[in-house]
Amino acid sequence: MSNERELAKDLGLMAALTIGVGTMIGAGIFVLPAAAAASAGPAAAIAFVVAGFIALFTALSISELGTAMPKAGGAYFYINDSLGPLFGSVAGWGNWLGLVFATAFYLIGFGSYLTILLPVPELFF
Repeated sequence: MSNERELAKDLGLMAALTIGVGTMIGAGIFVLPAAAAASAGPAAAIAFVVAGFIALFTALSISELGTAMPKAGGAYFYINDSLGPLFGSVAGWGNWLGLVFATAFYLIGFGSYLTILLPVPELFF
């Protein structure tokens, strides 16, 4: 019996789907379109299609890796297994920092919507 421990694989299809869809909805639908339309005008729709096409390649690559190496850990595991623990650690921290900054981006976007709906006092600006 191996001494290697693995993370619990408790996420089902619905949980994984809601995490992915929630991320896309948070940035792609609620926060980003107004800024994109203000900067690019009608070309913003084309930019969303191009970005979706590029994201499709990333999704297909990750799904292929997940099928080939069904281990918990995602990108950290794939990079750690192929390039070593230093690059795996950098990828893990990068993923975590990306989620932190994405959450901050969502909070700023939803905060701006909240100021439209409710009288929120300005504390810092």
